[in-house]
Amino acid sequence: MEFQLLAKIFDLFGEWVVRWEMDKIGRTTDNDPFLDLIFELHRSNYLLWNEEDKVRRTDLDGKTIVSVKRGIDKLNQQRNDTIEHIDEWMLNNYYYHLIDQGLPIRSETPGSVFDRLSVLALKIYHMGKQTERGDVDQSHIDVCKKKLGILQSQQKDLLRALSEMISELNAGKIRMKVYRQFKMYNDPNLNPQIYGSIKPTEESKK
Repeated sequence: MEFQLLAKIFDLFGEWVVRWEMDKIGRTTDNDPFLDLIFELHRSNYLLWNEEDKVRRTDLDGKTIVSVKRGIDKLNQQRNDTIEHIDEWMLNNYYYHLIDQGLPIRSETPGSVFDRLSVLALKIYHMGKQTERGDVDQSHIDVCKKKLGILQSQQKDLLRALSEMISELNAGKIRMKVYRQFKMYNDPNLNPQIYGSIKPTEESKK
């Protein structure tokens, strides 16, 4: 994988958030299948952010909370599926030749790091907005500016770590592996709160 692509993704994360906040789709991936996956991951995280904020309101009725929570579960499933698809794409298109060489692996996959960078981009955007508020006192602004600086430092560290991982993969020093999440809560056959609450019909008892 080229390092120029990593830099482009880094810029796109910030660009897409700004566009979405302006109610624009802003895909700008030029029909690139890998960037399309990155877009879907970031979009899922963006929508999750908004839904998580919404469910914490204190004026929502129970029915609305249930509806929002189920939407969060669906988006989180999409997010985790996309992380796997990103890793699959990278493995199939770049690093398939390293699979069976007995090379060491890292504790995180590139897909999971892209996910963390996506969330950090959202945190940085929203913390930046807090530093621009006119309805709060200066102490709030100062605290948020300090937090913003820490988030930006963490973002640089994580991007550097991803670059080093890609460098090791490109050099054939480590190998990639797709880790399956197997989220059980959305599967009616695996979540005991779902299958345990379904009463058998008379026909199924026969």
